[in-house]
Amino acid sequence: MRNSKSILKPSALAIMIACSFSAQAMANQLVSGTVLNAQGEPVKNARIHVHGRQQYIYTDANGRFQLNAPANAELHISAPGFDGQYLQLTDPASALAITLQPGGQIERMIVSASGIHKYNLDMATPVSVLSGEQLSRRAEPTIGETLKKQPGVHANYFGPVASSPVIRGLDGPRVRILNNGLDTGDVSRIGPDHAIMADALTTEQIEVLRGPATLLYGSGAIGGVVNVVDNRIPRQLRPQSDTVVETRYNSVSDEKTVALNHDGSRNQVAWHLDGLHRNADDYKVPHFTNSDGEREDKIDNSWLETSSINAGLSYIGSRGLIGFHMGRTDSDYGIPGHDHAHGHDDHDDHDHGNDHGHGHHDSHGSHDDDVFAKARQNRFNLAGEYYDPFAGIETIAFNLGYTDYKHSEIEDGHVATFFGSKTLESRITLEHEPLAGWHGIFGYHLLRNDYTASGEEAFTPDSETTSHALFVLEEKRIGDLTLQLGGRLERVKYHADGIEFGHQDHDHSHGHDHGHGHGHGDHDDHEHVEASFTAYSLSAGLVWEFQPGFSWALAASRSERAPSAAELYANGAHLATGTYELGLAYVLDHHDGDIEPNRERFHKEVANNLDLTFRKFDGNLSLTYNFFYNRVNNYIYLATTGLHLDDLGHDNHGHDHGHDHSHGHDHGHDHDDHSDHGFPVLQYRQDNAVLYGFEFELAYYLDQAQSVHLFADQVRAKVRGGTDLPRIPPMKLGAEYRYQAQNWSGEVGLTRYARQNRVSPLESRTAGYTLLDATFSYYFDFSDVEMTAFVRGTNLTNRLGFVHSSFIKEDAPLPGRAITVGLRARF
Repeated sequence: MRNSKSILKPSALAIMIACSFSAQAMANQLVSGTVLNAQGEPVKNARIHVHGRQQYIYTDANGRFQLNAPANAELHISAPGFDGQYLQLTDPASALAITLQPGGQIERMIVSASGIHKYNLDMATPVSVLSGEQLSRRAEPTIGETLKKQPGVHANYFGPVASSPVIRGLDGPRVRILNNGLDTGDVSRIGPDHAIMADALTTEQIEVLRGPATLLYGSGAIGGVVNVVDNRIPRQLRPQSDTVVETRYNSVSDEKTVALNHDGSRNQVAWHLDGLHRNADDYKVPHFTNSDGEREDKIDNSWLETSSINAGLSYIGSRGLIGFHMGRTDSDYGIPGHDHAHGHDDHDDHDHGNDHGHGHHDSHGSHDDDVFAKARQNRFNLAGEYYDPFAGIETIAFNLGYTDYKHSEIEDGHVATFFGSKTLESRITLEHEPLAGWHGIFGYHLLRNDYTASGEEAFTPDSETTSHALFVLEEKRIGDLTLQLGGRLERVKYHADGIEFGHQDHDHSHGHDHGHGHGHGDHDDHEHVEASFTAYSLSAGLVWEFQPGFSWALAASRSERAPSAAELYANGAHLATGTYELGLAYVLDHHDGDIEPNRERFHKEVANNLDLTFRKFDGNLSLTYNFFYNRVNNYIYLATTGLHLDDLGHDNHGHDHGHDHSHGHDHGHDHDDHSDHGFPVLQYRQDNAVLYGFEFELAYYLDQAQSVHLFADQVRAKVRGGTDLPRIPPMKLGAEYRYQAQNWSGEVGLTRYARQNRVSPLESRTAGYTLLDATFSYYFDFSDVEMTAFVRGTNLTNRLGFVHSSFIKEDAPLPGRAITVGLRARF
C-alpha cells in the first residue's frame, strides 16, 4: 500500500480556509422574540432558522427565543400544526412578536442533506425526516431497525447487532450512510455483519433521501442517502444550556442504555458533549426451528456492548462560524451464525495496535467459543461557514472529516480477521446570490479511503480509493413552480494490492500467512492493479404547488456509479454470509473451477430514475403518494454460479474450517448440504435491471388530540426481461392511532410484512407476519426539570418473523415480545 499518511495531505486547504474564516468572524447581533398562536398563547418548540445557514434554535416553554443573526437575515419559523412563516429582519435590536396561524399538521423540516436548506415538503425528490419525540420512540440499537417503518425503507437484518437500511430494495455500496453530510467511515457498506458507527439516541434527526442523491454525495448514493444529523459541531448560541439525560431498559435482551446530550454557550463560544453506553445480552425470540433442526428460543451470540463519547466546540460570529468535533466509539458485539469454534491449533496474534482484550465477551461465560467483533473508531471533524465573503457569494462553507476505524473479529481469544479503514473526506461549497432568478450552490468534493484486511475472512484485498468531484445544484421559482437542476462530474480511482488469481491450496491454519483470503493455485505472483472511472450524474426536478397545501413533484435523474473495490476484487470466503465471493475482476471456469483475470473492461452502473410525487399537507388530512421507476444498466449483484468451494481449483482447499456450514442462509442459491461441498460460490455480475414501486403516507387528524396514520410501500426488482433479484423486501403496510394530551401521549400500531413469493432462482420464499407495537409517555416536572417517563411494547403478540432481506433469515428471526421502559430528563 502507499503511505497511509498521504491521506491527510488535502486537509491543508480546508485548514487554511478555516483560519481565514475565524480571522474574519465578527460578533453576532442578538435577535430576540416570542412566538404565539392566534389566541396569544406561547408556542413551545417552534423552530427559528436563519435562511442560507445552518443556524437555528427552538422556542422555550414561554415561546421565547434568542438567536444571533445579521441585520438583513431572513428567518423561517415553523411548528407542528401551524403554517410556516418567513420574516425579513429590518431592526434586529427590537424584540419580535410572531404569530403563527393554524395550518397543516405536518411540520416543515429543514433537510440538511438537501444542500440548499430545503424543507422536506418543498423537495422534488422524496424525503423522510425522523426527529424529536418520534425519533426517541423509534430509536433502536441499529440505524436499520430505527428507520424500518419509514416509507420505502427496510433493513438487511443481521440480528440486533448490525442492521443497515435498505432503500427501495437497494443497500450496501448503493446507499450512503452519512453523519452530518460526511461518510460514517466504517465498513458497513462491505458486509451486512458490520455495524454502522452511529446511534439514534445521540442525534437530533435522521433524514432519508429516497432515490438517487448522487449530486452532492457521489456515486455511492445511487440508491439513496441516510443522513444522521447531530449538534456535535454547534451552530447556534443558546441563552441557556440544555442537557438531556435518558435511561432505558429492554426486556427482550436485558438491554440497559444510558445517554447524555449537553449543549451550552458563553459569549461567542458554543460547546457540545454527548455520550452513550449500551449493554445487552442475547435476545429472545418465539420458539422456532433453525436450519440445523434445533429448537431455539433465543439467538446465541447476539449480545452487544457499545459506548461512545463526543465533544465539539465552535466560535460563532455574525460573519461566520468555525467548529471542531472529536469522538470515540467502542463497540463489541457477537455475530449471529458465527458461534462456532474453528478448531485451529495455533493463532496468529495479528497485532494491529488495538486492545484485543475480551471486554464484554469475558463476562459471559456462555460465549467463550463464539466469534465476536471489536470495532473501534476515532472521528475528527472541522467545519466552518463564512457569510458574504465577496460580491455574488452569500456563503462559503466547508466540512472536513477524518475517521480511523478498526474492526477485529475475535475467535478463541485471538484475532482471526482484521479490517481497517482510514477515511478523509472534504467538501467545499459556495452558495451564490440569485443570478437571472437562479439560486444554488457549486463546489468540490474529495474522498480518500485506505482499506486493509487480513485473516481468514478477509475476502477483499487491501485497496485505496480516491474520488474527486465537482458539483452544482440550482433552483428557480416561477410563480407556483419551482425548478431544480443539478449535475456532478466525478473521477474515481482504485489501487489494490496483493491481487491473486486462481485458488491456492492451504489449510487456513493460523500459523500461515492468510493474505486476503484469495488463492493462486499455480500462480505465485501478487499483482498491484489500478482501475479508474469517470461518472456523470444529472438531475432535473419540478415542484408545482397548484394551490396552497397541494403540490405535484417530478424528479428525473441519470446517475452513474463506479463499481466498489469489493465488487471488483473480492475473492474469498465470507463466513458471516456463508458464501465464497468473487469479484468482477476475475473469470471463473465453471468446468474446472480455475480463477483467471478478467481482461474485459468493467462497466459503470447507469441508473435512470423517475419519481412522481403528490403531496397534500394542509388541513386535517395530509398525505404523500410517490411512484418511482428505476432502469439500471449494468446492475451489479451477487449471482449464483452453481459451484461450491470444493469445486474451485484443486483438491484439499481447507476452507471448510471444520464447520458445519449448513446454516441455511438465504442468498438466492441452493441450500444443499454445505458441509459436503463447502460454501456456495457467488460471483458479482452485471445485467440490466429494473426496479419500480410506490410509497404512501397518510395522516388524518380527528381533532387536536387524536390522529390516524397509514403507510405502505412496495418494490419490484428484477433482471430486465428475466428473473427477480435476490433479497428484495416484501410489501409493507402499517396503521397507527396516536393520542396527544397535555400531560401524556400514546400510540398503538400494526405493521404487516407480506409474504415474499417473488424470489430469484433457488432463493427460498419468506412467510409474512404482523407486528403489534404500542407506546405510552407521561410528562411531568420535577423541581425545574422536565421529565418524560415512557413504556414501549414491540411485537406484543410475540409473532415469529423472518426478514427476507437478511442473509441469515432462517437462523435470526426478529425479537419476540419486548417491553422497554425509560426515563428522560431535560434541564
